[in-house]
Amino acid sequence: MPLYTPKFSDSGFKGGKNILASEHLQFIEGGATLDATKFATGFHDVGKLIARNTSTGKYEPVAGKTDMTGFDNAGILNVDFENDGENDLVAGEVIVRGSVYEAKLADTVPQFFKDANPQIRYVSHI
Repeated sequence: MPLYTPKFSDSGFKGGKNILASEHLQFIEGGATLDATKFATGFHDVGKLIARNTSTGKYEPVAGKTDMTGFDNAGILNVDFENDGENDLVAGEVIVRGSVYEAKLADTVPQFFKDANPQIRYVSHI
């Protein structure tokens, strides 16, 4: 499933990395609006850790944070994307339950993130 934005673009194939450790998983209902101003501009690989900012309702990267204060609905993006820093993106493939290979994720998974969503299991062997 692609990401949606009001900006029209065409990009070549990137990726091919599979972070899923099982075929049994659940994506977020209704999608997640990614706040383009909170992500670095450029390419973001599959497996990015995100959470919803409770004041804006938009999802932001978890990398660099020390806790989940002001955030809820932790999940993992199952798509890669290009961020222009201006246009918010809507993602449907946000894993909220399932098993993923921890070593293949784009970000290191802090314990506070694991505690925020115990429905995601992190497999350490590949």
